[in-house]
Amino acid sequence: MTVRVGMVGCGGIAKWHTSHLEEMDDVQIVATCDIIPERAEQMAGLYGATPYVSHLPMYEKEDLDAVFVCIPPGAHTDTETAAVENGINLFVEKPMTLCMTKAHEVADAIDKAGIVSAVGFQDRYLDIIDSLRTFIDGKQIGLFTGAWVGGMPTVPWWRVKAESGGQIVEQTIHLYDLARLLFGEVDTVYAAAGKGIMVDIENYDVEDYSSVVLTFANGIIGNIITGDYLKGAVPRNGIEIYCEDARIEYELRSSVRYHSRYLIREEKRAIDQGMRSDRTFIDAVKAQDPTMVRSPYRDGLRSLAVTLAANESLETGKPIKVCY
Repeated sequence: MTVRVGMVGCGGIAKWHTSHLEEMDDVQIVATCDIIPERAEQMAGLYGATPYVSHLPMYEKEDLDAVFVCIPPGAHTDTETAAVENGINLFVEKPMTLCMTKAHEVADAIDKAGIVSAVGFQDRYLDIIDSLRTFIDGKQIGLFTGAWVGGMPTVPWWRVKAESGGQIVEQTIHLYDLARLLFGEVDTVYAAAGKGIMVDIENYDVEDYSSVVLTFANGIIGNIITGDYLKGAVPRNGIEIYCEDARIEYELRSSVRYHSRYLIREEKRAIDQGMRSDRTFIDAVKAQDPTMVRSPYRDGLRSLAVTLAANESLETGKPIKVCY
């Protein structure tokens, strides 16, 4: 079976996915869609595909087996539900929307249709995360810290919170999702943030930095910090876990270091997690087996819920119970 794929959104993250898909002998990119016609045409030209400026005619005219939705968080309309109505299996880049009502609508449609879905939480597909999960299984963990601190992305929509959700939702959601994978469900969040470092930037209203305390249902407490103001400093991206017998450092998509009193051991990433994620989705589509995917839409909305609760805490100044 050759899987016929359409792309909705033809920007940077879409090109990252197509760089994987073009290496697969059983995948054909047959259609591209972008509100900027030149981008759709450029990508279509690489693969002999048909370009569109609207997803609806693409869904209706092309016999698609799967679609990759790679658009800004605030741009999601009926992009996903229309795909589901046409029986098209669905890969959605994170964050999948800025509205939990919309996310539940899509998840319900997916469940009803029985199609394969995936969200782009690539860290779930890392070999070093597989090993980390095995190591901490059954261990006593009280605390962890996480950090996604670096510079500001260059795309204009990222700087507008109504379009991106801010850094917690648009970027650091990767760490929130990983924390759920490692430690279970989050019960409450309590957030604080600041501004004033990034000045003289047009159309910029997201926080410069934030700190969120997460209390998990099992009692684990974590703190995840986020910042977009670094210019010359070395970024920090990852999670540090404090077990009873080890301190563990996960460097984002690079390595995991295990520190005990007598031993320091490092495991480096050995696979391309992006390729593994996309390959798994394509295999699940071919098998029509949603359980093969590590990050289905229904689960992904729970990570979205945690980040949106953190934003609510920023706005209210109060602890927020996460509503999934």
